[in-house]
Amino acid sequence: MTAADKTGISPEQVWRPSARAFLVYYVAMAIFFAGPYTRPDLLPPWLGFLLGLVVLAALALRKFGQEYRATPQGLKRIGFWPAVEEEIPWPAVGEIKIERGLTQTLLNAGNIVIQDKHGVTRLGWERLADPKGVKAALEERRRAFLEGSKEESGED
Repeated sequence: MTAADKTGISPEQVWRPSARAFLVYYVAMAIFFAGPYTRPDLLPPWLGFLLGLVVLAALALRKFGQEYRATPQGLKRIGFWPAVEEEIPWPAVGEIKIERGLTQTLLNAGNIVIQDKHGVTRLGWERLADPKGVKAALEERRRAFLEGSKEESGED
Protein backbone atom coordinates (compact mmCIF):
# COMPACT_ATOMS: atom_id res chain seq x y z
CA MET A 1 0.00 0.00 0.00
CA THR A 2 1.46 3.39 -0.98
CA ALA A 3 1.34 6.61 1.00
CA ALA A 4 -1.23 7.94 -1.46
CA ASP A 5 -3.49 4.94 -0.79
CA LYS A 6 -3.30 5.45 2.99
CA THR A 7 -4.22 9.12 2.80
CA GLY A 8 -7.08 8.64 0.37
CA ILE A 9 -5.40 10.86 -2.22
CA SER A 10 -5.83 9.63 -5.79
CA PRO A 11 -2.65 8.23 -7.34
CA GLU A 12 -2.53 10.95 -10.01
CA GLN A 13 -4.11 14.36 -10.25
CA VAL A 14 -4.27 16.38 -13.47
CA TRP A 15 -4.76 20.12 -14.02
CA ARG A 16 -5.13 22.04 -17.29
CA PRO A 17 -4.95 25.77 -18.00
CA SER A 18 -8.16 27.58 -17.10
CA ALA A 19 -10.33 29.12 -19.82
CA ARG A 20 -10.82 32.31 -17.80
CA ALA A 21 -7.07 32.90 -17.62
CA PHE A 22 -7.03 33.70 -21.34
CA LEU A 23 -8.98 36.97 -21.08
CA VAL A 24 -6.30 38.88 -23.01
CA TYR A 25 -6.63 36.40 -25.90
CA TYR A 26 -10.43 36.86 -25.94
CA VAL A 27 -10.07 40.64 -26.07
CA ALA A 28 -7.53 40.38 -28.89
CA MET A 29 -9.84 38.08 -30.86
CA ALA A 30 -12.75 40.50 -30.42
CA ILE A 31 -10.61 43.40 -31.61
CA PHE A 32 -9.34 41.53 -34.66
CA PHE A 33 -12.68 39.96 -35.62
CA ALA A 34 -14.94 42.98 -35.02
CA GLY A 35 -12.58 45.95 -35.26
CA PRO A 36 -12.04 45.97 -39.02
CA TYR A 37 -15.80 46.08 -39.63
CA THR A 38 -16.11 49.28 -37.61
CA ARG A 39 -13.08 50.94 -39.26
CA PRO A 40 -12.31 49.18 -42.58
CA ASP A 41 -10.04 52.08 -43.59
CA LEU A 42 -7.52 51.06 -40.88
CA LEU A 43 -7.47 47.30 -41.42
CA PRO A 44 -9.14 45.24 -44.14
CA PRO A 45 -11.78 42.87 -42.71
CA TRP A 46 -10.12 39.82 -44.30
CA LEU A 47 -6.84 40.64 -42.54
CA GLY A 48 -8.63 41.16 -39.22
CA PHE A 49 -10.34 37.80 -39.65
CA LEU A 50 -6.99 36.15 -40.44
CA LEU A 51 -5.32 37.73 -37.39
CA GLY A 52 -8.27 36.64 -35.24
CA LEU A 53 -7.79 33.07 -36.43
CA VAL A 54 -4.08 33.24 -35.56
CA VAL A 55 -4.94 34.38 -32.02
CA LEU A 56 -7.58 31.62 -31.79
CA ALA A 57 -4.99 29.02 -32.82
CA ALA A 58 -2.53 30.36 -30.23
CA LEU A 59 -5.26 30.20 -27.57
CA ALA A 60 -6.14 26.60 -28.48
CA LEU A 61 -2.49 25.58 -28.42
CA ARG A 62 -1.90 27.16 -25.00
CA LYS A 63 -5.19 25.94 -23.50
CA PHE A 64 -5.34 22.38 -24.84
CA GLY A 65 -1.68 21.76 -25.61
CA GLN A 66 -0.47 21.09 -22.08
CA GLU A 67 -1.39 19.61 -18.75
CA TYR A 68 0.10 19.41 -15.31
CA ARG A 69 0.24 16.24 -13.22
CA ALA A 70 0.97 15.32 -9.63
CA THR A 71 1.91 11.63 -9.49
CA PRO A 72 3.16 9.42 -6.66
CA GLN A 73 6.69 9.90 -8.10
CA GLY A 74 6.64 13.68 -8.48
CA LEU A 75 5.35 16.61 -10.51
CA LYS A 76 5.18 16.85 -14.31
CA ARG A 77 4.42 19.36 -17.03
CA ILE A 78 3.40 17.65 -20.25
CA GLY A 79 3.22 19.54 -23.53
CA PHE A 80 1.49 17.87 -26.46
CA TRP A 81 2.68 20.14 -29.26
CA PRO A 82 5.58 20.42 -29.31
CA ALA A 83 5.93 17.17 -27.37
CA VAL A 84 7.81 17.88 -24.15
CA GLU A 85 7.75 16.43 -20.66
CA GLU A 86 9.38 18.05 -17.64
CA GLU A 87 9.47 16.32 -14.28
CA ILE A 88 10.73 16.87 -10.76
CA PRO A 89 10.63 14.00 -8.21
CA TRP A 90 9.08 14.61 -4.79
CA PRO A 91 12.37 14.38 -2.88
CA ALA A 92 13.76 17.24 -5.00
CA VAL A 93 10.72 19.55 -4.65
CA GLY A 94 11.53 22.68 -2.69
CA GLU A 95 9.34 25.76 -2.49
CA ILE A 96 6.02 25.97 -4.33
CA LYS A 97 5.05 29.57 -5.14
CA ILE A 98 2.04 31.32 -6.63
CA GLU A 99 2.69 34.10 -9.12
CA ARG A 100 -0.07 36.21 -10.59
CA GLY A 101 -0.75 39.74 -11.68
CA LEU A 102 -3.75 41.98 -11.10
CA THR A 103 -5.83 40.54 -13.94
CA GLN A 104 -5.13 36.97 -12.89
CA THR A 105 -5.98 37.83 -9.28
CA LEU A 106 -9.33 39.30 -10.36
CA LEU A 107 -10.05 36.17 -12.44
CA ASN A 108 -8.91 33.79 -9.65
CA ALA A 109 -6.22 32.35 -11.90
CA GLY A 110 -2.47 32.24 -11.63
CA ASN A 111 0.79 30.43 -12.17
CA ILE A 112 2.49 27.91 -9.92
CA VAL A 113 6.29 27.97 -9.80
CA ILE A 114 7.98 24.85 -8.44
CA GLN A 115 11.55 25.17 -7.25
CA ASP A 116 14.00 22.47 -6.26
CA LYS A 117 15.71 22.26 -2.86
CA HIS A 118 18.42 24.69 -4.06
CA GLY A 119 15.92 27.40 -5.02
CA VAL A 120 16.24 26.85 -8.78
CA THR A 121 12.96 27.06 -10.71
CA ARG A 122 12.34 23.64 -12.25
CA LEU A 123 8.70 23.77 -13.38
CA GLY A 124 6.21 26.48 -14.26
CA TRP A 125 2.51 25.64 -14.35
CA GLU A 126 0.73 28.49 -16.14
CA ARG A 127 -2.82 29.87 -16.13
CA LEU A 128 -4.39 27.61 -13.51
CA ALA A 129 -7.78 28.24 -11.93
CA ASP A 130 -7.67 28.55 -8.14
CA PRO A 131 -3.87 28.54 -7.74
CA LYS A 132 -4.20 28.59 -3.95
CA GLY A 133 -6.20 25.35 -4.08
CA VAL A 134 -3.67 23.78 -6.46
CA LYS A 135 -0.80 24.79 -4.17
CA ALA A 136 -2.64 23.33 -1.15
CA ALA A 137 -3.21 20.06 -3.05
CA LEU A 138 0.48 19.89 -4.00
CA GLU A 139 1.58 20.62 -0.43
CA GLU A 140 -0.76 17.85 0.82
CA ARG A 141 0.67 15.39 -1.72
CA ARG A 142 4.21 16.31 -0.73
CA ARG A 143 3.36 15.83 2.95
CA ALA A 144 1.80 12.42 2.18
CA PHE A 145 4.88 11.40 0.18
CA LEU A 146 7.25 12.44 2.99
CA GLU A 147 5.17 10.60 5.62
CA GLY A 148 5.06 7.51 3.42
CA SER A 149 8.84 7.68 2.91
CA LYS A 150 9.40 7.86 6.67
CA GLU A 151 7.11 4.88 7.29
CA GLU A 152 8.82 2.78 4.60
CA SER A 153 12.29 3.54 5.96
CA GLY A 154 11.19 2.90 9.56
CA GLU A 155 11.87 6.43 10.81
CA ASP A 156 9.70 8.20 13.39
